[in-house]
Amino acid sequence: MTEAAQPHVDPTSPDSESPRSHEHSRRPRASDPPPAEYVDLDGGSGRDVFYRPDRYLRADLGLVRVNVEVSLDGERRSCELFDVSQNGIAFEWSGEQVPALGAEVERLTVQFDDHEAYAGLAKVSSVRHVGAITLVGVSLLDTLMNIEDVLHLRDVKAWVAGSKGEKLRAREAAWFVPGLHAFKAAVSELRLFLEDGQAQLAELEASLPSHILQAQGSPAKDALVQRMREGFSAELVSFSNQVDAATREASRSEWDALREFSQRQLHPLLMQSPWMHRARHKPLGYPGDFELMNGLYGNHFSGATLFARAVNLAFVSTPAAEAVRTRKDLMKRELGKALDLAAPERPVRILSIAAGPAQEVYEVLREREELEGHVEIVLFEQDRRALSFAYARLSRLVKDRWAGRVKVTLLHDSIKRLLLGSTVFPASGEYDMVYACGLCDYLQRSTWVKLCRTLYGTVAPQGTLYVGNMVPRNPSRWFMELHLDWTLVYREHEELLELARAAAPGARLLLCEEATGVNPFVALTRD
Repeated sequence: MTEAAQPHVDPTSPDSESPRSHEHSRRPRASDPPPAEYVDLDGGSGRDVFYRPDRYLRADLGLVRVNVEVSLDGERRSCELFDVSQNGIAFEWSGEQVPALGAEVERLTVQFDDHEAYAGLAKVSSVRHVGAITLVGVSLLDTLMNIEDVLHLRDVKAWVAGSKGEKLRAREAAWFVPGLHAFKAAVSELRLFLEDGQAQLAELEASLPSHILQAQGSPAKDALVQRMREGFSAELVSFSNQVDAATREASRSEWDALREFSQRQLHPLLMQSPWMHRARHKPLGYPGDFELMNGLYGNHFSGATLFARAVNLAFVSTPAAEAVRTRKDLMKRELGKALDLAAPERPVRILSIAAGPAQEVYEVLREREELEGHVEIVLFEQDRRALSFAYARLSRLVKDRWAGRVKVTLLHDSIKRLLLGSTVFPASGEYDMVYACGLCDYLQRSTWVKLCRTLYGTVAPQGTLYVGNMVPRNPSRWFMELHLDWTLVYREHEELLELARAAAPGARLLLCEEATGVNPFVALTRD
């Protein structure tokens, strides 16, 4: 738009400028730092030193409706807005007689939605021809137009029409799900319980000497841990089980809303537990890493505050966490039985798949009193850091107690290569015990069968393959999926047996339960 104070410019002239919208020229880049002081502000340069009101194209006004009424020479007509500023507008002229420069517009009315921004006299200040369109620019004579109000109206309408505006409606919120009142009540009550516990434990912590929480073997600390275990942490585990039971009423399609609801209520409180925080953020890049497993085997009372320690103690006491420890004990017993078969004439061979920290191997070798023969143990693991951890403590233990009788071999290879065949293992086909505790929960059916078939091929006559898989009733499932982004492929007993038959049709099958019943194993024995 050309303002009244400026001379008419022929749009066909090489010096004429195409109409520009201030919306595309005035916005600073997001990366530009804000000025720190008034004296740091940049002024205009060149022609921009002379201030002109910003102008806005029709497209810059977005969803705002615009109505321009022009009364000229006794004739009133509606025109399409081209651009607008504080002191003038330009519009498309549809009449045959083009207004003359300097002609007075008897009445100009400009309306944005239901807001009348200007009604009064105007003066023709420019006439331009852009292709087949005639643009008439007029200056406002009675008053300036409050263009900022129009821009605010535009922004509000854009927000209301966009997705953000929809979120103000409860039914459009990410956390909304109809019904499921038991889940919502359980989560809300858990939040109140945690908030109360945080306040009360902070008060208790402030009253304790600073060394109590760090001391080892302190009677005061032992009493505190026992009190937390039997009181706050036990209550928290009970609340957790109630929330999980309530999620069973939801369909899988509703779990995204449950996740948003639960995280909004509980996430900052739960993430104060170091174990929960690590499980959520997966610093080694995968769920259930060996350090996370170590956090289930020991150092349960850890955290930055007494509240964090109590929450940590609770969540490493939940059913899935307990199942990890009891499945370790189950495999330890089976390892003990295998070691009982050791004889001078033939070594016992054991293979652990996705061995992690190999806690069960470490414990059985540490607690064992004697061995009648030689033992060869192979630990297969994709994570080199897990093998490093297992090697550091097993090598010392073997050297100190079982030198010459126990040999530990560590294999750093991938499950993908393992699926190609069993040739990666030394003494393939001669292992008395092969086991995979926490791997098959992540595999789809076809991969489960293929891996199981490969592993069964490594088993010696009378040897057994143990494959573990958590069951759907896992009471820790709600926080694993909603807060830790930790999803397993759960299987009932019947499916475990079905898959095992498909993998090894000639095997003798037996279901083995650890103490919690959350993480059963199927045992495949080669007769």
